[in-house]
Amino acid sequence: MTPDLECDDLVIGAGVIGLAIGRECAQKGRSTIIVEQHAQFGQETSSRNSEVIHSGIYYPVESLKTRFCLAGRENLYSYCTQKGIAHVQTGKYVIATSPEESAYLDELLGHAAQLGVPVQRMTGAEIQKHESLVRCCDGLFFPRTGIVDSHQLMQALESDFESAGGLLGYRHSVESAQRNPKGFLLELKSPGGPISARCERLINAAGLGAAVLSNSLLQTQRYEHRFCRGRYFTLSSKYKGQFRSLVYPVPQKDGLGVHVTIDCEAQVRLGPDVDWIEENTYPALQQHYDCDWDAVLPQFLTAVRKYCPALEDGALAPGLIGIRPKLFIDGKQHSDFFIESVDGYTHLLGIESPGLTSALAIAPHAASLQA
Repeated sequence: MTPDLECDDLVIGAGVIGLAIGRECAQKGRSTIIVEQHAQFGQETSSRNSEVIHSGIYYPVESLKTRFCLAGRENLYSYCTQKGIAHVQTGKYVIATSPEESAYLDELLGHAAQLGVPVQRMTGAEIQKHESLVRCCDGLFFPRTGIVDSHQLMQALESDFESAGGLLGYRHSVESAQRNPKGFLLELKSPGGPISARCERLINAAGLGAAVLSNSLLQTQRYEHRFCRGRYFTLSSKYKGQFRSLVYPVPQKDGLGVHVTIDCEAQVRLGPDVDWIEENTYPALQQHYDCDWDAVLPQFLTAVRKYCPALEDGALAPGLIGIRPKLFIDGKQHSDFFIESVDGYTHLLGIESPGLTSALAIAPHAASLQA
């Protein structure tokens, strides 16, 4: 039976990673299809984050996160300039509020130097001259950190993909996938009814749902995503323009702590926190995109007032909620990106921060596997 669609490469997922990989494949002259279960791109992890262009300072030297973040950061700045995508190189302060935290800064300073990441040590008084609301002992300033409009970024990647001849199917979800002599045969659910598709290479960039797909296709239970929710508050318009750079406390357990970020319009956002979700099944996640914001507010105020003591009680309003896929392999946590290709099947698992920054470096790597 002849399938409804045939292509060289089929990419599952139209988040920033899937779009970037699809674009890379199509621009190499390969017939490429991206299928996305939602009505538009980036409806999950890619649109529910801080939109930070990261420096790449928190991860082990030999990790994929370091490798792709450092390269992806420079690729992203160049791409944004080329395409006119809104972005600002704001710089970032990592601050200490105690001698114990200052000792961590010494370690981070050495790590940044080892990576070749520009950094400047600053006293608390020097930081306060730049960020009048911040109170700290001392800190580090990373000038290459920035922010980007993630919607404009994904819009540009989508446009490049389609201009290169790629076909993008929204509201198309994978019902089943199996190997066949010519590659892979997929059954897709679409608005118009079931569709069959055959491809030579299958690339799983499905984000939160990627581990479930891999286990099904590879007939294993090795891969598991456990989910960690991050909630954000926004500050009232009174604080617009009150922060010039991003402000991070020293990293906390399971995350980077509740930090201050700004968007391209100088609006201020606080977050994320770390809130592990008990349900580990992908279909159950939708209910966690809301919460009891009044119950969460006190802990946010406590965390942020540690370094912004003048923050007013009524300044915070509910913002967004993002969910991060934390990868476990054979029951053990795998804290790095996981990108693997076997017999024409490539999957990308555990793609959380700094995935947005890393996208334009991950894409050529993933697109080259099994080519």
